[in-house]
Amino acid sequence: MKKTLWLFVLWLLTQLPLLAQTSRTSKFVSDSLEQYINQGMAKWKIPGLAVAIVKDGKIILSKGYGVKEIGKESPVDETTLFMIASNTKEFTGTALALLEQQKKLSLDDQVRKFLPTFSLYDTLTSQLVTIRDILSHRLGTKNYQGDFLFWDTDLSRVIY
Repeated sequence: MKKTLWLFVLWLLTQLPLLAQTSRTSKFVSDSLEQYINQGMAKWKIPGLAVAIVKDGKIILSKGYGVKEIGKESPVDETTLFMIASNTKEFTGTALALLEQQKKLSLDDQVRKFLPTFSLYDTLTSQLVTIRDILSHRLGTKNYQGDFLFWDTDLSRVIY
């Protein structure tokens, strides 16, 4: 069930940029998106999901659909948090690749160029590690280190 949900969400995310590039975007959002999402949820048996569409830096739509859990009445809204596991790695990698394509950084830049206080156990490694090293998981840190930090907790998602 969870795998199906993520496959649908990922597929939906790949389709939304295509919609945002056309002049018919606002018409689709106002006329068809709700029906499209509801049909997809029924077809893929997804209890709930949240969608955000951002165009030119402005939020066009931010809305939740369905319920948080099968058999319960708690609705999904635009502020519902979903555990998205390792999908943030794809978002981050894509964002960094776009920044490299725009010549705003290089994946071979040292991390400390952007995060001067970045530190690992080894001082030399801390100085030499690159963005590519971090994206490639070749720093020797343990698997799943910190993955469950926010799982089932009342800690805030806000970074201070």
